[in-house]
Amino acid sequence: MASTRPNNRLAHETSPYLLQHAHQLVDWYPWGPEALDKARQEDKPIFLSIGYSACHWCHVMSRECFDNEELARQMNERFVNIKVDREERPEIDAIYMNALIAMNGQGGWPLNLFLTPEQEPYFGGTYFPPVPGSHQPGFGEVLQQAHDQYRDQKEQIQNRSKGILQKINARHTPGVVQENSAQTLINAAVQLLSEKFDEAYGGFGAGMKFPEPMQYSLLLRHWARSESNDVLMMVDKSLTHMAEGGMYDQLGGGFHRYSTDREWQVPHFEKMLCDSALMARLYLDAFQATQQDIYRTVPEEIFEYVDREMASPEGAFFTSQDADTEGREGIYFTWELKEVLDILGPRHAKVFAKMYGITPAGQFERRNVLRVIQSMEKTAEEEGMPIFEVGHIIKNGKQALLEARNKRSQPHRDEKVLTGWNGLMISALAKGFVVLRKESYLQRAATCADFIWNHLWQDDFLLRVYKAGQARFNGCLEDYAYFLDGLVALYEASFESQWLERAQVLAESMIDRFWDEGGGGFFMTASDHEPLVARLKTPMDDAMPSANAVAALALLRLGRLTGSKLFEEKGRQTVRAFEGDMEQRSAAFTALLSAMDFMESSPVEIVLSGPEDDKEFQKMLETVYRDYRPNQLAVVYQGEETIKWIPWAKGRGPVSNLPTAYVCKEGTCHPPVHTAHALYNLLGRPPEIRLNIFDEDKKIKDMRSQEQANFLNAMSDIFKYSGLGKK
Repeated sequence: MASTRPNNRLAHETSPYLLQHAHQLVDWYPWGPEALDKARQEDKPIFLSIGYSACHWCHVMSRECFDNEELARQMNERFVNIKVDREERPEIDAIYMNALIAMNGQGGWPLNLFLTPEQEPYFGGTYFPPVPGSHQPGFGEVLQQAHDQYRDQKEQIQNRSKGILQKINARHTPGVVQENSAQTLINAAVQLLSEKFDEAYGGFGAGMKFPEPMQYSLLLRHWARSESNDVLMMVDKSLTHMAEGGMYDQLGGGFHRYSTDREWQVPHFEKMLCDSALMARLYLDAFQATQQDIYRTVPEEIFEYVDREMASPEGAFFTSQDADTEGREGIYFTWELKEVLDILGPRHAKVFAKMYGITPAGQFERRNVLRVIQSMEKTAEEEGMPIFEVGHIIKNGKQALLEARNKRSQPHRDEKVLTGWNGLMISALAKGFVVLRKESYLQRAATCADFIWNHLWQDDFLLRVYKAGQARFNGCLEDYAYFLDGLVALYEASFESQWLERAQVLAESMIDRFWDEGGGGFFMTASDHEPLVARLKTPMDDAMPSANAVAALALLRLGRLTGSKLFEEKGRQTVRAFEGDMEQRSAAFTALLSAMDFMESSPVEIVLSGPEDDKEFQKMLETVYRDYRPNQLAVVYQGEETIKWIPWAKGRGPVSNLPTAYVCKEGTCHPPVHTAHALYNLLGRPPEIRLNIFDEDKKIKDMRSQEQANFLNAMSDIFKYSGLGKK
């Protein structure tokens, strides 16, 4: 067993991912001076392996290759072996992922690269099997090739490495741009997204699909301005299929990482805190836009899941849950038909199976991924029972299956706290409070923000990781930007000035440490970060929004709230720094385009004042956040303390001690009003939804399959011979 082996150097780390490799025979080092100095002194190439604890294929390669005694021997003899947790060190991951893509045209995890002792990449790939197969070399061959290249072709690999580094080190500079408006660039991005849109199942493309929340956020912004129902239909179809598909955990809430197929049926089963935060916020936006119940239910269930399974005792949130249990991917989240029959009984199992697509064959290794394929109304009609009875069966069935699932071996949970990802969850919870008015969301967001501030803000700079009582590693731009966004969102939800004060301090530190004086925008690493072979700027979105985009929008909002010219100007300069890139590939910069849309808008400024416990005041507050208006700024007047931080709130106190609302929009400040109805009239109606965008019959027709029909025939035989077929 691995635990009987001697520890390697990773045993002293706190990262759950690194600790998974702490008993291997490979002489692993963490990234740091000891390993890098050894490579230079012994003139050995570096084998760099990057992954994360919830990564399925990282586990597979670890078992197959790094636990193999012969392969471990070769690694130890020929290389200095370094393990990196990409979630701890995203700057290292970004450099070498860019290098791998430059070399091979694609990347992924596990990321396995061979470097010169000067940390320059020359050869590598992602997953390698232990022996050759499926047109892939075995890992032993890869080790031999990397060793031979370094020994026999040093000059060639040095030239190749320098070319790769020059490519990824290329600076983004403003250059000559066409001075396009945000709307011009957004129109171009929307056109590109429309061309990629999957009309049958939503999402973009016809293969595996990531949720890509930034793209839908931009589409909602475009809809709010253009009132295009075609755009809203793209959002609705995609979000509905995601929420009803296998990528969403129908029992426990929360989204898995991505769908392995076009139809959102079978996910890659890991769950990440960042996805939960981004998707909750997106669905809250969709709820504001459409008022559809599904878009309220999903974020509520996400917050329940996160609070139940991802909350740390100190008040922050953990990083991820694994895709694997007992060495098998997805077994915790999937079901055999027999299990469902045993737990629910044949009659209830039939109803449950109709709604959730449960078949004898399953969709994943002969197991079923629960996904909604039929409505309660349709099921009630087919079964000849009242809809409330179907609802009762489904509710009790979900609870019974969840209780049974909780008794299974649990997926490994990565219990480190990441500053940036917690910033995303703070933003989502703050949004949840203002939209759904649940006080617990605001309390959770505030508790988390206090934890980050008290434990990871040290000596005027931000640290990235908290684990086992230790705060470690300098924060990267995403930590500053995402946490800054969370603090601004917390102020806009609570109107407590401490969040604005902390946001200003954090923003000043971010500008001082990360700003690019030459080209504008922000580097990924601070000016005093340890030397690496590249210092990147990352304006494009990937699975998460670009940190430059989040920084820009947070600075623009903070600048307009506080009147700070510095913050607003840095936000503008960040957007402008990448305008040339956006002109070339607009759909790759959706988060920056959202920031640009806010930058060029004339925001609606709202000040509420008066007795806050008055029912009409509360109605006005609910009116402010009822509809989707992404470019509004709202504050509550609380006397001199508010004016100190929000100069434009001056003179906007209550009239005759009544609940009072002041609205400025499109360059005009209107006389104060005293009712929610009058405030709604000032804000203006939201875009009209002119079409029936929720075509249930078409959805059912799209989703039903021949396999389900075969299953129902088989179930009929079961009922026929069991005597339970009669109602």
